[in-house]
Parts: sequence; structure tokens; C-alpha cells
Amino acid sequence: MHLGFSRASLPSKKTPRSFLFFLLLSVLSFSRSAIAESVPGFDPAGLWYAKVSPTESDPVEFQGRITRKGSALAATLINGTASEPFSGATWDGTTLTLEMAHYDGKVVATPKGDGLEGTFSRVVASGTRDFAFSASRSAPPAPAVKRAGVSVAGTWAAEIARAGGAPEKVTALLSQKGTTVTGTMATPSGDYGPLHGTFDGEQLVLMVFNGVFVYRFTAELLPDGTLVGEFRSGKSPPADWRAAKRAPAAEGSGPKAKDASQPFVFSLPDLDGKTVSSADPRLAGKAMIVTAMGSWCPNCHDEAPVLEELASKYGARGLAVVAFTYEYLDDVERARRLVAQFRKRNRVTYPILWAGTTKEAATSPLFARVEGTRTFPTTIFLDRQHRIVSVHTGFDGPATGERFKRLKREWDETARRLLGPDTEFPVPGASAIGIR
Repeated sequence: MHLGFSRASLPSKKTPRSFLFFLLLSVLSFSRSAIAESVPGFDPAGLWYAKVSPTESDPVEFQGRITRKGSALAATLINGTASEPFSGATWDGTTLTLEMAHYDGKVVATPKGDGLEGTFSRVVASGTRDFAFSASRSAPPAPAVKRAGVSVAGTWAAEIARAGGAPEKVTALLSQKGTTVTGTMATPSGDYGPLHGTFDGEQLVLMVFNGVFVYRFTAELLPDGTLVGEFRSGKSPPADWRAAKRAPAAEGSGPKAKDASQPFVFSLPDLDGKTVSSADPRLAGKAMIVTAMGSWCPNCHDEAPVLEELASKYGARGLAVVAFTYEYLDDVERARRLVAQFRKRNRVTYPILWAGTTKEAATSPLFARVEGTRTFPTTIFLDRQHRIVSVHTGFDGPATGERFKRLKREWDETARRLLGPDTEFPVPGASAIGIR
């Protein structure tokens, strides 16, 4: 804030000295109150037990670890056994700021006693979304065991109620050690991230906070072995959910290309405004993997390192990877900034093209060629003639465990098939001279 006076507000010669003295004291007092004083002895480094609270009674808990690197800070977000870095961390002596620039969000907090209090805010299509934030040095107490020997570990077929529509069918993949539970909810459109929480033999609590997902599941284990409870997503009203411990129903046939005989053709600008076409020399005659992503999409962040690994592994043998990004707002400058964060965070080298907004996705070059469920990410696999060989929607991220490992193997095999039987691949364990 700039403190100053216009010429019209300057005191005249007729102004009493007592008033001038009072005015000077007021300005000095206001200046002191406007400038926050440093907090002596407070060090933000260390492990924090934090929570964001959509409502007072439904906090979403996680951990944050802050470390020093010379004079700078670094911070890590921890959900159960999963961790990821904040994009930045600063402490100016009064305020701690933890940046989540890849999601246009940040935590801003100040000391209160031995803890921290503040706000997590994120820019979304409708404006800015804010949540109360707090953190403590002390771990929350583990729940007392109410029924010994009872576990929720395993695979559950679950349904989450949706207002005005059919319930969403999900597969709950849960592990339990003591009263600690980790896992996720897997769906055809992706997973719910690294859920973590507790089960005391009767009550289950699962949560995740990653800058986009602010999820909290609560449930009671009924005598018939089913879980019944509520699911909260951010500040949305609670939804009923239930689960039974049995194998989930077989998935449908999934999406497919509308006309697989026709090549997939595109011409879109990159984030610097340069047009990239499927007919460009660097793409013509190459097998391709094309994905529909958004910088706002956690499942897309999970997918990017897998695609980058395939591009690095098979790029020299004729495989290209291209991403189409669909952002919430029709703001290319904002998209450029967020995609730059996406590329840096996931170490992406393949081109990312501006495909428009999420509202325009249904009629865009990629989604217009796909029948069935459309979601982010949606990934298509093209042969060297750029015909669509297969379509995959969603992404089973690391939180899904074996499903993630299986997907990586399947995509590696698909990439090899796209390149064709005449493509030479290195023999495992072979050196440039011969086989060891």
C-alpha cells in the first residue's frame, strides 16, 4: 500500500500545530501496524501435520515437510506414503508461502503459537476458491481400536451417488497396516489420487489433498460387511457412497475410434504460436501417441512421465508423442504459464499444443474422432499412417499400485506394435560391442 497525500490534502499555514502533531502520530501508528513484524525464533523448517477445511467438521489432513537448502526453502506435500514437491516455498520472517504454481494455487500462512494458520487458495474458472489452512508440529492421535482383527484391506466394488444421475461406479483399492489405511478409488476416467486415513474396526476415514483434489470419505463398516458413508469433494454437498468387498464388475468395451481407416489429422499452435501439423516432417511417417490433457488435471500429471519415458525410449525408432492441452479459461498467456509449469514439473520434452478450452473439447480434432466416454486424459495410439489403433481414457496413476505397473507394461507393448515388426530394438543387457 502506498501512503501519501495529494496537494489538496497538504496542511495550510492555518492548521493548528496540535492537529499536525496528532496527524503525524496517526500516520506513524498506521505505518507500524501495516508493516508486519518478524516472528523472532520461529523456524518453519520441519515436519508439519496440516489440514485444509472445507467445513470445520470435515478437515482434509496431510503432511508437509519444509527443508532448508542454503538460504532457500523447499517443501514437500505428503499424502500417506506418496509425496510430491511444492513448486516453491518462501518465509519472509512473518509469512510462509507454499506455491502450487502448476495448479495456480498456494498456501499462505502465519505463525499462531507453535502452529500455522492461513488459507489455501486456487484460481479456477469461476474465480478463486479458498479453504482454511492450519498446521501443527504434533501428530494427531491414532484412533483407538474399537474392533480388533477387522480390516478393510482389499478390493471393493463401490458406488458414489451423483445428483440427478446414475451413481459413479468405482473400484476401491485399499491397504491397511494397524489402523492406517492407504489406497485410492479407481474409475475409467482416472483415480482419486493417494487416499490415506484410518480405520478403527468400525469407522473408516480416507482423505487426499493435492492442490486440486480436496476429498474426504467417511464410512461405517456394517454387520453385513458393507461400507456405507459420505463423500465430500471440496465445499460441495456430501454424497452418499457404499462399497462391498468383492471383485468389481467387468468394465465395458471402452472408447474406440469413429473411423479407424482414416488418418488422424491435426494442425494446432504450440504455446509460442507456432503451428504444428501431423504432416510436419518430424511427425510424418511416425507412429504417434496423442493425449488430451489439461494442466489442471492430476491424472494428466501422472500420465506425463510415462509418455515422456516412451518418447525417450522409442523416439529414435520412430515414435512421437504429442499433447493437446485444454484449459479452463480462454487465456493463452495463462495457459502458457501453467503449461510451462507442467513441462518443468514432469520433465516433458514432447510438444504440447493449444487445443482450446474444456468447453470446446467435444468438437476438437481429438474428441471428435472418439466414440464413448470422453475424459482427461484421453489418449490415442496411431500407426505410422496415423490411423487410430486404440483409444484409452483416464489413467491409473501410481496410487493404483499393480494397475499402474500393468498399464505401463501394456503401453510399452503397444508402442512396440505401433512401430512395426521390422523395427530393431536393443537386446536387454547388450552393449555397443556385444551381448554381455
